[in-house]
Amino acid sequence: METVKRLIIVDFAGTLSLQTVIFGRKERLKRALRASGLDILGYGEPSRFWEELVFPTWEEGGLTSKGYAGVLAQRLRELAAGERMCIREAAYRFVRLYFRHSRIDPGWKPLFSGDFYKDNRNTILIATDHYAECTSFLRRFLFHWGVRCKPIHRRETTAKPEGMVLKKLHFFTSPATDSLTSPISHRLSPPEARTPSPHTPLPVYTANSADLGAWKKDPSFWEMVNDKLPLKDFRPILVIDDFGYNEHRGDPYAERSRVEKRKDSLLRSLSSLGASRVEVLPFYLESSVTDTPLVQLYEEYRRLLDKAFLFLGSQC
Repeated sequence: METVKRLIIVDFAGTLSLQTVIFGRKERLKRALRASGLDILGYGEPSRFWEELVFPTWEEGGLTSKGYAGVLAQRLRELAAGERMCIREAAYRFVRLYFRHSRIDPGWKPLFSGDFYKDNRNTILIATDHYAECTSFLRRFLFHWGVRCKPIHRRETTAKPEGMVLKKLHFFTSPATDSLTSPISHRLSPPEARTPSPHTPLPVYTANSADLGAWKKDPSFWEMVNDKLPLKDFRPILVIDDFGYNEHRGDPYAERSRVEKRKDSLLRSLSSLGASRVEVLPFYLESSVTDTPLVQLYEEYRRLLDKAFLFLGSQC
């Protein structure tokens, strides 16, 4: 009897990690801008940071190996007065702070180290539109959980990212006090969340837009995934993704029409590559991550997380 294999495709920012989007809340972002030194360069206000530094550089940052730190430093050299080394150091400090607060929520740990992952029928793919540094971040973070991570790269190159190399030292230092307010999931005790589990037999694959030179909405993204993981071999394919919906209101990436187009494009791409059965759980937070009280936001996120595990358990 043929073994049925499942592919679980899950998004990173806004789905696996709520903290990535919480980091952009106004007061928290202002503290990071001060701590990094970007405020001294004239970027102490979040609105100016978004409009002049992030939005104009997102396409280059998300589709090339330059990395978040690389495109920030490049843009700052164009706009800000300051010595080259000071600009570079401020950009790198900011990106370290960002990834320090971008951990995968511990409530997802059963997906990677529990029954879902130990079942050899399952293959997990983290597919994300992100900066180049995110790939090494995920690899190191999941290694801390005892999970091997295999990045998928574009066909024509194996070049290392030009962006900041995130050292292990910066990954697992304690987050700032205010980031510890995220409640631990009922599925995990705090000691369990901190203790690496034994290495599991299968790797988790990552597909990052910066590594592939294409967005998730682009067919070429999934063609490169298909080269490594033939999609026709999986039934079903389960997708858990916010499609950008959980980004901050006002971010063009979070516009509902764009969100729906991304979802539709992904489904078309998977189908065109031979996927015969695809099920999607839109991981949408209805509360605004911009100004909803954190306790309310965490409660809604936990409910969505529970819904995701029910979804995974029912699609056998």
